Amino acid sequence: MRYLKTIPALLALLVLPAAGQDNMWSDIDALNDAKDFAASGRLLLEIAEQQEGNADYQWRMARYHFNLSDNASDDAVIAENIYAGLEFARQSLAADSNSAGAHGYYGILIGRAGEIEGTKQKIINSYEVGDHTLKAIELAPQDDAWQHVMGRWNYTLADLSWLERTIASIIYASPPKASFAEAERYFSAAARLDPDDVRHPVWLAKTLLELDQDGQAKSALEAALALPAESESDRMLQAEARELLENL
Repeated sequence: MRYLKTIPALLALLVLPAAGQDNMWSDIDALNDAKDFAASGRLLLEIAEQQEGNADYQWRMARYHFNLSDNASDDAVIAENIYAGLEFARQSLAADSNSAGAHGYYGILIGRAGEIEGTKQKIINSYEVGDHTLKAIELAPQDDAWQHVMGRWNYTLADLSWLERTIASIIYASPPKASFAEAERYFSAAARLDPDDVRHPVWLAKTLLELDQDGQAKSALEAALALPAESESDRMLQAEARELLENL
């Protein structure tokens, strides 16, 4: 409830120059970091009319829709938010091609769209995922989110089935180059940048299991379970971590 008191102040910032805008984004980002996605979304929707063509607003709306999809279990809700977020990411890229947030969320959402649309589209989209995520890392190397996404990109491609690899070879001369070793490098970097994010140790553990490093995987799973679960996505990840730990 304390965040509701900030709404009038945030709206007042709309008439201020860049410094006021920066403060507004900081408050919205703080709510997002606290995983209060409903509150951050309310603030974003309150200022929508004043932010047309603003890349900083558009990629935050892309992030908002991604978070809604990531914490949903209904396929229709997931798809609706993936495509809504993807459109905001496209708009953000068009407005500012040097925005790390625009590149990062475009990469995330075009990848998720490919997963919805099937194996062929997932592989086609994977090239864009890699390109835009690497650009986001170049622009914001200290952001753990983009390191994590690049880890997921490597993990997913390294984990392609024989059928998926065959399809990839038909579509292209060769599928994108990726490996579990590279996935481990990116997940480790993400965990160093933000050791309190449940995603990082869970995916690091899954990668370590693929590399037959069970002892290190166990430590990563235990680290994930020691963290507080602050969202439905966190709770789902911790449930997966418990299952993996039980099977070690």
